[in-house]
Amino acid sequence: MGKLIRRMGPYLLLGLIALLSCGVGGQAAFWLLGSLGDLLRGAGATFLASATGLIGILLIDALVIALVLWGLRDTRVIRYFQTLVVMPLILGFVLGTSLFFGTLGQGLPINGKPLKAVLPVILVKPEPLTGPLFFGAPLTNTMVAMVLVDLVVLGLGLVAARRAGPLPPPVRGLGILVNLFEFLVEALYENLAKVVLGHRARQVFPLVASIFLMVLTANWMGLLPGFDSIGKVEPAHGHGEGYAVIHWGPFTLLTAEPAAAPAEAAGHEAEGHGEPSEAKTEGFVLVPYLRALSTDLNFTIGLALVAVFMVQVWGVRALGPGYFWKFFNVRALRRGFMGVIEFLVSLLELISEVAKVLSFSFRLFGNIFAGHVLLGIMMFLLPLLIPAVFYGLEIFVGLIQAFIFMMLTMVFIALATAGHGGEGHSEGHH
Repeated sequence: MGKLIRRMGPYLLLGLIALLSCGVGGQAAFWLLGSLGDLLRGAGATFLASATGLIGILLIDALVIALVLWGLRDTRVIRYFQTLVVMPLILGFVLGTSLFFGTLGQGLPINGKPLKAVLPVILVKPEPLTGPLFFGAPLTNTMVAMVLVDLVVLGLGLVAARRAGPLPPPVRGLGILVNLFEFLVEALYENLAKVVLGHRARQVFPLVASIFLMVLTANWMGLLPGFDSIGKVEPAHGHGEGYAVIHWGPFTLLTAEPAAAPAEAAGHEAEGHGEPSEAKTEGFVLVPYLRALSTDLNFTIGLALVAVFMVQVWGVRALGPGYFWKFFNVRALRRGFMGVIEFLVSLLELISEVAKVLSFSFRLFGNIFAGHVLLGIMMFLLPLLIPAVFYGLEIFVGLIQAFIFMMLTMVFIALATAGHGGEGHSEGHH
């Protein structure tokens, strides 16, 4: 008897999982069919959501029971059972639940209102959290994110510096993160900075590594739960009609339902008015406490100005005051027509140097801001499972953008310091 139970146990367990998945998934499908039926009825179509949903549940459950009974006779079938039946049903349930809480679903009713995903307010400028504080400027959510990014980078650097020694300490807990930090810095220095910057790598690397780590941390921290999703609920002044709110215990939640609710006023015909009056409630929006730092153009422009300024500093250190002749080559005017051409080319160099600030700032800002808008839209449509794909894409984009910012800074410094006193020629002969 015990042997029979051990042999049949896995099959019965799989069958139970499949039946539960079908039942719950069928119920989610039932809800979705009902919402689709409402849409079709609004378009003047006829749709039997209840009958269709019930028949679908019965057919799926019957098919699963038949496959389980077949699997008890042929053990080879059980190897494909999870892949062909259970996993698709579970994924279908997750997608059905996701759509149920998305913009096209019905939403879970809480206090008489459906709880559905909300499309975040898309703003280029950061949202203020307080009144004027710093020289008349308020504290914004990107400022708070910047402080957190600085603390994380400085904390990892300090912990890594304290752990430095001839023998690595045991790896556990925070040590794993610190070891990854050390590996990343060493790989960038040995395999990249030395190749691009040559003998100046040791002096320039602290700058470019700090840029890389700060941008990378800012991009990845912006993907953590809580960013753009936890904050204070305020009236939607200037942000459209806003959304309705749901009070669930101590929490206030927004739901993707318009706050404006038109209603005909009683007795408007008796008063002689030709149009019905409307009773509207004020909508609300979420002002998040934390917003991804790289989605603030102030941060990207400031970082770009620092990078381009340091390019000029290293150019002057390498070539002296004569470095600026490449921007205002007035000496070339003495050589006639070709000298005028060289002077105009030097002005183009100046324009390209200014354009570096725009290129740096808008490349980083555009990629990260567009990525977060895409994530917000995907969560608004399908809150579960599907946004995970775009999260993986944004992790990759955040890494690439940090690497590009660092790499371009190194390349520009290498170009600005080229030809110093014949050092490059003397090194080439060795």
